[in-house]
Amino acid sequence: MKYLTTIKTGILAALCCLAGCKEEALVAEVPAPGEGNSVPTGETRFVLPDAEGTNAHIWNGEDIQFELRRGTNDDKEITAAFDTSEETLDAMTAKYAEMKGINLFKLLRTESYELPQTIILAPSEQSVPVTVKIKDVEEGTFVLPLVLKSGEKELGVQFVEVIKHPAADFDMAWLDRTPSVTEPRLIAIIETAENDLRNAGNYVLYPNGTAQPETRRPLFDMTVIFSANMNWDAINGKPVLYYNESVRRILDNRDVFVKPLQDKGIKVLLSVMPNHQAIGFSNLDITGERTMIKEFARDIHEAIQQYGLDGVMFDDEYANYPETAESEQPGRPMIQMGSFHFLIKELRDLMPLVEGQAWKDRHNLITLYNTGPFTNGTTGNGWCLFSNKFDLIKNETDGWEDERATGPIAEDKKAVREWVKNPANQPVLDEIAQIKVGELLDFIWNDNYTRARTHKDSSTGKTEDTWIAGLYDGVNAEEKFGAASLEMSLEADYTIKHVRRFWENDGMEGGRIESVPASLTVQKTGGFQSLICFNLQYVPDTWNDAPFANLYLNDFKSIIFPSLGNTNSPEVRFEGTNYDTVISSYLK
Repeated sequence: MKYLTTIKTGILAALCCLAGCKEEALVAEVPAPGEGNSVPTGETRFVLPDAEGTNAHIWNGEDIQFELRRGTNDDKEITAAFDTSEETLDAMTAKYAEMKGINLFKLLRTESYELPQTIILAPSEQSVPVTVKIKDVEEGTFVLPLVLKSGEKELGVQFVEVIKHPAADFDMAWLDRTPSVTEPRLIAIIETAENDLRNAGNYVLYPNGTAQPETRRPLFDMTVIFSANMNWDAINGKPVLYYNESVRRILDNRDVFVKPLQDKGIKVLLSVMPNHQAIGFSNLDITGERTMIKEFARDIHEAIQQYGLDGVMFDDEYANYPETAESEQPGRPMIQMGSFHFLIKELRDLMPLVEGQAWKDRHNLITLYNTGPFTNGTTGNGWCLFSNKFDLIKNETDGWEDERATGPIAEDKKAVREWVKNPANQPVLDEIAQIKVGELLDFIWNDNYTRARTHKDSSTGKTEDTWIAGLYDGVNAEEKFGAASLEMSLEADYTIKHVRRFWENDGMEGGRIESVPASLTVQKTGGFQSLICFNLQYVPDTWNDAPFANLYLNDFKSIIFPSLGNTNSPEVRFEGTNYDTVISSYLK
């Protein structure tokens, strides 16, 4: 599949009007897109064949073959040439960068491309090829604006993005490695509003120390773009994917931010998280044709395909689920038993597991960050909604009874209980019981809260019980579950402070009580082979006019790997450009 960044003609028409701001400049005649983004054919135009509705294209290393096409009632000879005015091209480059939302684009040097000096379309010809040769490109992010004129008349504008990253110098055999407890699959979640995604690819692991450089590989197997949102479309009455400005900037520039990670073998996932709008993964309507579930699963799948990603991470925080049918945000269903089951099944059907599929070929990853009472087990206030433990609900045990030590049962939980106890709903419960969510998900990472910090349901005392259907002891849980979630972040009190243990604070709501070594002990004793690092942030090379050490590097060497039982003296280094184009807010 080709992942080309395209910008519709109507959006980029403003760029073409740059020339129209000057008296001697060209008049932009790029028409607004018609139905299906087609372009009217009445005017002679400069286009890329099979891509007439777009102005922006990605250079793939080969010559680009454009066409000058004759208009409907034009039968004269046309002589055309490219505008090479440096002033015009500089201005168009700046505006292009503004439209793409990043300040990285520079005008491609004249030494790096060749254009035909003159293009002649004879009266007997309907079109003539126009070849653009790009060569000897240095590393960087460039754009080549192509403005074709016939005299003072502008025939068309095209933009070519020319992006060249440093070559990935790893032995890609690292993708065939077998994860272990001591060297688990590591995933870095990047808050895109304050950090440059590319930095995650510059953390390099020397698993046996720097004396064996041939074994070096990326530290992280996966990176997550944090985060797209699950918003409520009040007009159509359904959930939709929403991208804030920082996420949109990355997705619209995937060749800049995503591709260099994937070229190193790192999987890039999109996080999807509710957005305080009373809609989340646990209250999608399960009645009728389940259109709401099917359409949202389709939206996620299409986003992964459109932006060339490798999968999705569900994060069920901040949903603000309706507590009653008369909630302040009407139209949203209340909590639905089986909502998440059906959503994951629908998405897995769109992104099927392939038996024996190599890791390098995995572009269908479906993962869960376990946080919030609805995704957790029955300990405390957990709802156990991702399990199939209907008997607990029917028998009013483990928090489903009206009066509990922590107070009366909430109205929304009571509604779930009554729905499960209703014999009329047994056929749907039977459907839910067949969906083993833990088998459909590739990874489940825990959030280190006091409840359900392992995959086992600690409230029952039975080691074979789990809080998520289809996740069980043995290889299934070991390969998929991560008990330790390391929130490795920097915080600002006008100094840089490393806060790798912030959940040890007694006053934090939710009562995180275990230290990093304690979390890693659970990870180690459980035999788990996956570990999540939340909030990995940009670290400046200098601070207050002095060198500043990357605090993460020492943590991996001195705390994380040793706590997992790794005795091979692994080293972690930051190698490559330290991208600070998106500087953390507290550093601005």
